[in-house]
Amino acid sequence: MEIDLIQKPALAVDPPDESFDPNQEPETGEQYLQKVMYERNRCPMVVVAANPHTDQQKSLSGTAALPANSVTNSAHQTLIPTKEWESMQNQKFTELRDTITSYRCSSQFQENLQRTHVFLNFEDRKQLHEYCANNQPYVRILLSIPQRNLETLLEYLYEWLQDSDPAGESDQSVTSQQEEQTSDQDMIGDVTTTPVTSSVSKQPAQRCLRKDWITQWIYAIMACLITPLEPYIHSVLRDIAKTCIMLRNELNREDEAKVLPLNLLISIISQNFNQLDLADNID
Repeated sequence: MEIDLIQKPALAVDPPDESFDPNQEPETGEQYLQKVMYERNRCPMVVVAANPHTDQQKSLSGTAALPANSVTNSAHQTLIPTKEWESMQNQKFTELRDTITSYRCSSQFQENLQRTHVFLNFEDRKQLHEYCANNQPYVRILLSIPQRNLETLLEYLYEWLQDSDPAGESDQSVTSQQEEQTSDQDMIGDVTTTPVTSSVSKQPAQRCLRKDWITQWIYAIMACLITPLEPYIHSVLRDIAKTCIMLRNELNREDEAKVLPLNLLISIISQNFNQLDLADNID
């Protein structure tokens, strides 16, 4: 009954006959309605859009090219992290986020916020690139940046990660300031290169990935993000994990040290930001 009422014509218009010319521009309201009726009768009941055959697509934010829709893990088994290692890293990440959340609620945070002044133009990618490449991601700095700007910076880091060379040498443009080790509890920049295997612990000063400051900043920003996140940020995080998988696929079985920051981001994003289909180990 309701369908009949909806389909009931509001105006009495004769349907187009055999002499109706669909190519002729309608001159009256009746001719216009007849053309609408003609086109409606020619529409199929079901319309299927063609799948474009493209190798790449744009991200939701429109700022960078995505990896393929489906990423195949073809890395050597020696480069895949163990469940125990992933569990340990995710526990550390959870504890770090809890610590940062508690710090946000403290009076010390408000005091440091008033004393922290970092002048960054988030529309100037060159300036941001230079700053991040030559400075460690301190918690006090990141927490002074509004969430929307952190999300913008995360998108830029994703772009710069795509330009990384997993098999390349260390980026010599990074200043000695970033190479220095510090015990300052306010800094979380060296977490992504924490030795987790005996082969790495023997060489603590070895840089694991060219421009590995990118993975450090990504890790630090993820620790400071306030949840729940906007859907497009989940998309950016997912793209970062997929890029890490693709970069890992390019490594050789001997590149265990270089794969550490990639494995860390894959594990953190898949386990902590609901991207389990990208995880290496699923319980």
